[in-house]
Amino acid sequence: MTHEQIQERLNEWLDGELDASAFAEVSSHLDACAACKGDVLRLRRLGAALFKSPAAADSRSTEAFVARVMARVEAESVSPWEKFAARFLAPAFGLALAGLIFTIYVPRADIDAPLGVVASVDADSVLGVAP
Repeated sequence: MTHEQIQERLNEWLDGELDASAFAEVSSHLDACAACKGDVLRLRRLGAALFKSPAAADSRSTEAFVARVMARVEAESVSPWEKFAARFLAPAFGLALAGLIFTIYVPRADIDAPLGVVASVDADSVLGVAP
């Protein structure tokens, strides 16, 4: 194998995925090549850093974190105005908006009349009775 082919197979060598003859060939090359030895060391350090198991959570630090968060939540009180707005003004605004939309989009009898003129309906014309 050439030097470049050995470098391409270093990960396989580290993972033990090579057959016996290829493993022996890469091992003998590593004994002679300082550059490839350095690559193997870097790959091992990288693997150790990437596959390092996370530290177990300390229950005391978790409880302390929860206590700090809850203290901040309790410290930030809501003003009476904000409570009033949330309970009454927001729903009232929503109802007013719904009423406006209903008023705009509900069909009316005078819809075909020109602007500013209200169509009048008299009973005689509807019933077909001549005056």
